[in-house]
Amino acid sequence: MSGYNLVQPNCQIKLNQNECPFDVPQDLKREIMNEALDNNWGRYPGFQPIETKKAIAKSNGLDPDNILIGNGSNELIQAIFQTTISEKNRVVLQSPTFSLYDLMGKVAGAELKTIPLRADLSFDIDALVEESAHPDVRLIVICSPNNPTGSLITLEDTSEIAKVTRGLVVIDEAYHEFSGISYIKLLEEYPNIIITRTFSKAIGAAGLRIGYLIGNPTIVREIEKVKLPYNVNIISLIAAKKLILQKLLIEERTGLIKNERERVFKNLQTIPSVFPYRSHANFILFEVDRRVSDIFYGLIEHGILIRDVSHYPMLERALRVTVGLPDENNAFLNALRTVLNS
Repeated sequence: MSGYNLVQPNCQIKLNQNECPFDVPQDLKREIMNEALDNNWGRYPGFQPIETKKAIAKSNGLDPDNILIGNGSNELIQAIFQTTISEKNRVVLQSPTFSLYDLMGKVAGAELKTIPLRADLSFDIDALVEESAHPDVRLIVICSPNNPTGSLITLEDTSEIAKVTRGLVVIDEAYHEFSGISYIKLLEEYPNIIITRTFSKAIGAAGLRIGYLIGNPTIVREIEKVKLPYNVNIISLIAAKKLILQKLLIEERTGLIKNERERVFKNLQTIPSVFPYRSHANFILFEVDRRVSDIFYGLIEHGILIRDVSHYPMLERALRVTVGLPDENNAFLNALRTVLNS
């Protein structure tokens, strides 16, 4: 099997990992570090990071018992698979989607049932509902907005899936701030839904590796049994409880990124031989009418790194670009035109 890997040449403009183009403000960094300096770094963090749990719960209108904190949401997705899946258990995925789900399923020895997206890259709800209703299904993983396509599944369609399945439904909400849609409101009616979130995208703290899981307290307790103890360091826990409460800052930055997303999309529409897809995330998937590697490495020669996703199913002619700052987006668009013309 292949592990998770990434082409990572050194480029001046980096638009390949869907990171937030804005750093944590300096005054907030100092506030975080001042509190961290008051802690004894020779001691483990609290066995239960209750203060951080309370802050995350409060920001979402939930109780701390609904929350599990991880070293990025990827660790929590791994813990869900380890808790739920044994050899030959049935797991339902979309395709194409975030490759980690497939990797975790293979490691667990799962029987993977993959539902292709429709030709327009929307979710095939009828097929998803039909497969989810199979009595042997243990886990369904849905990324919404979906990476790398930017597709979105509605609350109504998610309800239908949760209603018919005996398994757990995991909604990866890594990009939910950019869509304006969250599935938290479904938790009360469907206790088999689990939501995972990250601080790596809209919140702009990818370097701190923080994520969290939202779910029914009974399920959260079971997953917590599998999660490694002391999995998040003191500095990241302090940062998380402060960053999660920066609502106005997050909304302002998310609004700017969404405006840039629309501007970049409209510009891509004007370039001959480029077909962009509408996105609900902080990236745009687009197809080209020539060899993808020529475009990818041509952009690198101009100092711009985006993501070649042509190895994904259905995306043989596709690339994905993260929405960055206006100057970065302009540089990308100009370089893309130059590479295509050459």
